Amino acid sequence: MTRMLRAWISTLLVLPFTGCAAEMPVDGDKDETGAEAGGKEDRWNWTGDPARFPGQLEYRLDRLPRNGRATKVAWPSTYWPTYEDSINVRWNTRANGRDAWSPAEKYDLAFNGWTPPAGFESLRPFRAGSTCTPDSWDRSYYDQLGPLARYVSQNLGNLESRNGRDDDGDGRVDECDDHDGVETWWGLCHAWVPASMLEDSPERAVTYNGVTFYPSDIHALLIAAYNRAPADMIGGRCNDVSGTPPNNRLRTVERDEHGRPVSVDCRDTNPGALHVIAANYLGIMRQPFAEDRTFDYEVWNQPVVAFEVHKQEEISVQRAHELLRRTGDSYVYNPDAAKLFYVEMTLTYVTESSASTTLVDPRHYERNERYTYILELDRDGKIIGGEWVGDSVNRHPDFLWNPRRLTRSSVPHLDLDKVRMLVRMSREPSVPTGGGRTLEASASPNLAIPDNDPNGVRSAVTLAEGGSVASVAVDLDIRHTYRGDLFVTLTHNGVTRTVHNMEGGGADDLRTTITVSGFEGQEARGEWVLNVSDRAAQDLGTLVRWTLRVTTAGAGSGTGGGTGGGTGGGSAAPVTVHGAGGLAIPDNNTTGISSTATVPAGTTARSATVALRIRHPYIGDLKVVLVSPSGQSWTLHDRSGGSADDIVRTVTLNPAPSGNVAGTWTLRVSDHARVDVGTLESWSLTLAP
Repeated sequence: MTRMLRAWISTLLVLPFTGCAAEMPVDGDKDETGAEAGGKEDRWNWTGDPARFPGQLEYRLDRLPRNGRATKVAWPSTYWPTYEDSINVRWNTRANGRDAWSPAEKYDLAFNGWTPPAGFESLRPFRAGSTCTPDSWDRSYYDQLGPLARYVSQNLGNLESRNGRDDDGDGRVDECDDHDGVETWWGLCHAWVPASMLEDSPERAVTYNGVTFYPSDIHALLIAAYNRAPADMIGGRCNDVSGTPPNNRLRTVERDEHGRPVSVDCRDTNPGALHVIAANYLGIMRQPFAEDRTFDYEVWNQPVVAFEVHKQEEISVQRAHELLRRTGDSYVYNPDAAKLFYVEMTLTYVTESSASTTLVDPRHYERNERYTYILELDRDGKIIGGEWVGDSVNRHPDFLWNPRRLTRSSVPHLDLDKVRMLVRMSREPSVPTGGGRTLEASASPNLAIPDNDPNGVRSAVTLAEGGSVASVAVDLDIRHTYRGDLFVTLTHNGVTRTVHNMEGGGADDLRTTITVSGFEGQEARGEWVLNVSDRAAQDLGTLVRWTLRVTTAGAGSGTGGGTGGGTGGGSAAPVTVHGAGGLAIPDNNTTGISSTATVPAGTTARSATVALRIRHPYIGDLKVVLVSPSGQSWTLHDRSGGSADDIVRTVTLNPAPSGNVAGTWTLRVSDHARVDVGTLESWSLTLAP
């Protein structure tokens, strides 16, 4: 999966230049208690103290919540493996030409003034794997790269796999089986985690200076910028090693007769510290934090986004000793412990995804780890330490860390402000210029999608009116029991663009709105063809309905759309307002939550659309209503959809708004059944004059 090695350098650490893993200082310094600075003893010392994280922390167990979730959504991404050349990998193998180039190459084209030399497009990059023979790639490709791509390839990428040297000392040069010492789990997970926690995710593809950046391209640039990010850290790395190169990858941890690591460096994050941080950050502050999920040699950095305590009960010393496989009447691990509690707790973290042309749903990449441990409390009921028990002795977080937001990129030739500009562009609604309008066409083919057939099914709509295309959006209603099988394209005037590229894994259905880049500047009039194919065996589905919405950049002829109706035009630009997001929706509460947005005075509207982003694992529980300043109301969703996840779509208000539209608009979201809970992440209202 992810990871690589370098060193943590201070309490406020800076993440390493070329990897995911890290090491604490090992110079034998002592803290004020006399404990080794790199160690983690039975009670936490200064390296394992929760107070190393910022904020006023609560330590009283009876005052701590037993569950919580971060309001900031940490987005999944690939870890941009080193052996694949990091963010200089051409990941979009379904695309052609420059559309298929790496994120680093695209950045050099758009921002660094790089002009590919003659013949560059015919050069072949090195590809790790069975095809990496000397005649399968062109060395001159790397000599002609732009500044960012060259830096990435030489410092973060797979140079060791193709430099003609024996880098791992095994007597062989540039072998493909182990990439000459570059391990497949090395990569940028140490940079993905802070970027995903601290930076907004792009929502659609954007084109800048003639270069199209897909969401994963923008993710890659954000991640690379965080290659060296400051952070606060609790605990340190376990680096027990056995063997000599190249077999020293087989790391073992020496343990005592009770199963506890002999080395204090390998006792990892104290469970008491983990409990304090999870309850405070996720339960009270609603903020994510980061963890190295495994205690040994490999480092698996993940954003932690939720926790839940399933069991919490006070126990006797005798019961504690049973759990710890010890005997005796006195609790020897922490003499200051006045009370002991047994806890079973689940942490929810975000795992990696594959690179994608469209945005993936973070909830589909959440995973859970269950931990068991003993909490040690002092006479005031404050947590002062703890011990892992059961399976958690060998499976628990190594260290915790809290990253800080960057003001500038840590990688040369990469401007973080420019990447953030791409993110903002991708999150803003497409607003037509020069008197443009939106043309709409819909089809309800109800076509069965053949299983494991790349030809799939075809559905066409026609736009009777014209204009220069400014943006294209597609509303999809595809029922399928495994949407990761689906590949969806849109074709117009001989140009084909990918709408959905087999993302989403085993989740049901593809019912969403997707912005499709690559048609800008074309004539809108004519036939548009959607192709939906199933690329794997077993699961089946149906193309129920789809809607095409094309926004034009200039005034066209007439006022209508195409097949299925359209919206009117006009000389004034639409007005878009945003309501408050990040609001938790209370479970089984018909009152629900309200979020408002204010439309400025003087605004008029012949039509209106509402863009919704509501995260919920069972949308059949939800009712969504919008109310205008004049009291007109629209029910946007009324407990339909059953167990499908999330409402992420744009809804056209029908009938169109009447009366005064300036003033306060209110969106109400309520949950009408027990068990499942969700969040109103964002919503916006666009009024077209």
